[in-house]
Amino acid sequence: KHKLRYIAFINRKTVWGKPYDFLADEVDRLSNGELEIEYAGGSDVIGGFDAPEAVANGVFDMSHSANSYFAGAMPSSISLASGDASAEELHASGAIEAYSDILMQQRGVMMLGMPLSGVGYVFQVRGEPNELSYFKGKKIRSIPLYDPILQALGATPVTTSPAEAYTSMERGVVDGLGWPDIGLLDFKFYEQAKFIMMPSFYQLRTATLMNPNSFNNLPAELQVVLKEASASADAIGAKWAKEKRDAEHAEMAAAGVEFVSLSDAESQQFIDLTEEKLWAKINELSPADGARLKPLFDAAG
Repeated sequence: KHKLRYIAFINRKTVWGKPYDFLADEVDRLSNGELEIEYAGGSDVIGGFDAPEAVANGVFDMSHSANSYFAGAMPSSISLASGDASAEELHASGAIEAYSDILMQQRGVMMLGMPLSGVGYVFQVRGEPNELSYFKGKKIRSIPLYDPILQALGATPVTTSPAEAYTSMERGVVDGLGWPDIGLLDFKFYEQAKFIMMPSFYQLRTATLMNPNSFNNLPAELQVVLKEASASADAIGAKWAKEKRDAEHAEMAAAGVEFVSLSDAESQQFIDLTEEKLWAKINELSPADGARLKPLFDAAG
């Protein structure tokens, strides 16, 4: 029996721990128990920003990671959020293959799959964001993925770990936060911020990272099983994410959260801005990667 040690970038009890269950179950089913994915911990064991390095160094075999968490070492990692194409369309265009190649070259880890996808990102704030001008002068909890957008809107990005996000709002350090449009309920952000701006932007596409030596040390038949199990778990995760988002929206609305829509003109302006800033950041910090990846993401739709 073979065993792989797996870490999540946030606590398992949140939505970000759920992909472990999908993957572990599919691996057990398809390998007939010959391969086990062992949960080794989440942010209680190692910070989400440090997990990719730990996987690259072989401290752990696998990790569920937010692509933007390793943007410091791989600026083009944020490209995975671009557009609204499906996983199948991204594979067909060659975008995922190219992204995976860059990931291996620059971070020394394999991209095994995309365990969560199909939902976007949102800004949840204290005041009513019915115009983009709302953000001018505000301080918003951010990560590298959102920084250029917030700066363009006149806001100040503030970097905190997910675990510190609620406290930052509670203490008035920030006026709101950027977050995937799923998992907002886990941290009860609605107690501090009652407004969510629509439309959502980008696409949440998290990554299952794997140490290449750990993969290569598996028997060939289990390598095939692991890839098949990952693809199956990714499909389960995408369906689950959309259903979870819809359920969370209903629950937050019942708790008094308002979903505030921009005008059609500002909605389009906002979406255009997000894409422009994402690729401008990549082209500034990693122009060769940008030139390679953007045509593939554009072709995916």
